[in-house]
Amino acid sequence: MGLIEVYFGSIAGIITMIGLAQGYARELGRSMIIIVAIFLLLYVQDRLNPILDSVWRMVFSSQDVGAQQLFLSNFYLVIFVVITFAGYAGRVITFSGQQWPMPQGAVLSCLVGAINGYLISGSLWYYQHIYGYPLSNLGWINPDLSPIAVELVRYLPQNVMPSPTPWVIPIAILLLMRVRG
Repeated sequence: MGLIEVYFGSIAGIITMIGLAQGYARELGRSMIIIVAIFLLLYVQDRLNPILDSVWRMVFSSQDVGAQQLFLSNFYLVIFVVITFAGYAGRVITFSGQQWPMPQGAVLSCLVGAINGYLISGSLWYYQHIYGYPLSNLGWINPDLSPIAVELVRYLPQNVMPSPTPWVIPIAILLLMRVRG
């Protein structure tokens, strides 16, 4: 594995362990927040990029494409991380019902945590990928993708469902599950 798979895989692993520790009832609420963040960013991205390009040119008067890509990538990363952090640090929608006993409860918590890890690390990777890995200019990641990484890019959440519309379906399902109790 190359460095980038390890980097984003580690993020997914940490989120999975948090999910295991917190339990699936809380992680499902966090899943809703993460999916809403993905939906919102996908929804505004095409509309917002021309505005951000104009702001970039006005403020910095620069034609440096690499710096502009870093600006766009960081803009979306910061918004995504802030929304995700709020979902993990603040109050979260908790799903009611009895927590399943061991080992089923632990397996379900680990599974939901792994899905959240995939959504979070995959989204972070996605914004690096579509803007040409601008953090590599700072030496934070290695942009040389191994064959495994090239294949994994195809399965990033926003590449699997590139339109914002399908992201409403899991949100609706989770809301219905919460309302039903």
